[in-house]
Amino acid sequence: MHPYIFSIEIPWFNITLEPRYYGLFYAIAVLIGSRIVLSEIKRRRINLQEDEALNMTLLIFLAGLIGGRVYEVIFEWSNYYRFKPFWKTFAIWEGGLAIHGAIIGGIVSLLIYCRIKNISLAAMLDIGALCMIIGQSVGRWGNFTNGEAAGPVTDLWTGIVFPEGTAVDRYANGSPVHPTMIYESLGNFLILALLWKLRLRNFRPGMLGAVYLLTYSILRSLLTPLRMDNQYFIIADTKFLAAYSISIIMFAAGLIWIYIHKLWYRRNTN
Repeated sequence: MHPYIFSIEIPWFNITLEPRYYGLFYAIAVLIGSRIVLSEIKRRRINLQEDEALNMTLLIFLAGLIGGRVYEVIFEWSNYYRFKPFWKTFAIWEGGLAIHGAIIGGIVSLLIYCRIKNISLAAMLDIGALCMIIGQSVGRWGNFTNGEAAGPVTDLWTGIVFPEGTAVDRYANGSPVHPTMIYESLGNFLILALLWKLRLRNFRPGMLGAVYLLTYSILRSLLTPLRMDNQYFIIADTKFLAAYSISIIMFAAGLIWIYIHKLWYRRNTN
């Protein structure tokens, strides 16, 4: 794997143009997500014009990027970013987007947007869940091409050797490692298949969003022990694993949302 799609030197400006697969995968996810947003808004008869829906998709995507980056910089500040030039905190093209931060940023921005536009938050969370899991499924392949977010050294047949110079190779030293990002991508595709099937069932609005929170929090909790780049925070001299903590909150939020809104009941279609 290689992080760059191609490399072209531009001698007139003394720069090298090197677009990354990381950005390409996210662009693909945004395009697919935009189509789903338009289709679901029409199917659910939500009062949004097409241009408004596309603008909303872009705004929430940007909010997710900001949330993911802020989360990453906060947790990696003492280990990495405080030793780097300040502009590195904005270099998202080099990787470094935390998915939990992106989820938080996306949900907060969606909540604000729904308040402003006076549209159903529950229905939009359902649509957002579909788009989010697509972004995660495709985006993990960007981690793969960047050589990051992998697991420990393994002798299993699933092990992959990452190129010299990647974040993974710094600890693997040419040994095969668990491609945790691929495991998660495959798990995300399974969640997507489940949500895609449930979307046509007659559940009350909000069910897909709740199922997304439940299933992804379980998936991430299962894969966290296989991540070598886990982040921590300390409260009262006690060290907590950030991914586990956020996953527990997500799982609890999903259960509470289902209970409060009684989402196990089907909608009355009479």
